[in-house]
Amino acid sequence: MPTSASAKPTVVLTVDDHPLIRSALREVVGLMAERIELIEASNPEDGLEQLRRRPDTDLVFLDLNFAHHAGLAFVERFRRAAPAVPLVIYTMHEDPLTLRQALAHGAAGIVPKTHSAKLLQKAIELVMDGGVYLPPELARQLAGPEPAPASRPQGVAMSGQQWKILELLAEGMPNKAIARELGIAASTVKNQLTVVFDKLGVSNRTQAAIAARALLKSKPPGN
Repeated sequence: MPTSASAKPTVVLTVDDHPLIRSALREVVGLMAERIELIEASNPEDGLEQLRRRPDTDLVFLDLNFAHHAGLAFVERFRRAAPAVPLVIYTMHEDPLTLRQALAHGAAGIVPKTHSAKLLQKAIELVMDGGVYLPPELARQLAGPEPAPASRPQGVAMSGQQWKILELLAEGMPNKAIARELGIAASTVKNQLTVVFDKLGVSNRTQAAIAARALLKSKPPGN
């Protein structure tokens, strides 16, 4: 990271809906260089907007768990918006399948929120130098064979409306936005998602987004 008084400040974007997490990151990153500019966003959509406004961003931290967004669905969108900017997944609890997906979509590292400030700084330095950071235990898990998700059906029968809702969910859209896009009530979206989750054998939006990506590739024509 630059330290010269005349050097460009290091611009770090953190996307997390917990103010305390953003504050902790600010403290850690602030210790690593003399000139730091930390941009904060409480959700992925706002984070993308911040990234568009600041093309000089040097590093992005993205959580995967949000109340109204599937963070995993935004990894590719952040990478497309700023291909040269390393993106680090900063998360608390994620299953190996989700983290595999995040890395496959271009994440430059996975950093648990339980990491000490020292480990976090080392992870940042490695990523900023062009490397990929994984905690040793997670690296061992991901090095093994990829488990086949037992709950993911090979074929799922859905109505046209359910397919459309699933497509928009996979893009990370919240229920209200999906309702506006399709011209239906938010309560209808919620009810349909309950049915879709049951058909997919998943329990949350992140899992649904993962399953959706695979299913939509083999979506039956005409739906």
